[in-house]
Amino acid sequence: MNTLKNILAIFSIALLLSACGDDNATSNSDKVFKITGVFGIKLGDKGQGLPSGYINDNKPFDFTPNTAHKNFNSYTISVTPNTHMIYGIKMTSSSDLSKTSCKEQRDEIVKETLATLGDTSALKVSEDGNQWKIREDNQRSIIIDCELALTPKTRQLVMIVSDTSLSKLSYVEWSKHQDDITKPQ
Repeated sequence: MNTLKNILAIFSIALLLSACGDDNATSNSDKVFKITGVFGIKLGDKGQGLPSGYINDNKPFDFTPNTAHKNFNSYTISVTPNTHMIYGIKMTSSSDLSKTSCKEQRDEIVKETLATLGDTSALKVSEDGNQWKIREDNQRSIIIDCELALTPKTRQLVMIVSDTSLSKLSYVEWSKHQDDITKPQ
C-alpha cells in the first residue's frame, strides 16, 4: 500500500513539474484578464522600438506615459529578453516621502486602482503592512507599496503590475541564451 502511495506521490510531483516547463511559460492568450496593464502599456504586448534578437542586458526600460500620474515620477517596463513581451510595469515616486505621506498616497492609488478594476470579486485583494496586493488567477498582480528609501524615516511609493507566466518566460529565455553563449563552439 505504501508503494502505491509513493508511486502516486511521484507521479503527482512529476505532473506538477511538467506544468512548469517551456511550453507553459507563456501567458494563456485566450484568458481575458481584468489586470491588463497601466498607463497604456499592456502586459503581454511586444515592447516598442526594441532590437530583434536578444537584449544584452536584462534590465528594465524607461518609458513616459501619455498622462503621468501626480504621485509617480519614474516609469519602467520589463520585457522578455528575446521575444520582448512586456511582463512587468513599475512606477515609483520620489524617494523622500514621509511615512504618513506615502501611506496617504498609497491609499489613494489603491482606491483608484480598485475603482478602475470595477468588480473585484474574482480577485484576491490583501494588505500586509505597507503593501497592498491584488492578484488574479495566481498569474497577474498589482503590488502597491511604501518601501524604505534613503533613510529609515523616508519612503518611496512603488506600484508594480506583473504577469507571472511571462516572468517565467523571461527566465527561460535568459537561461537558454546563457546556455547558448557558453556552449563550446
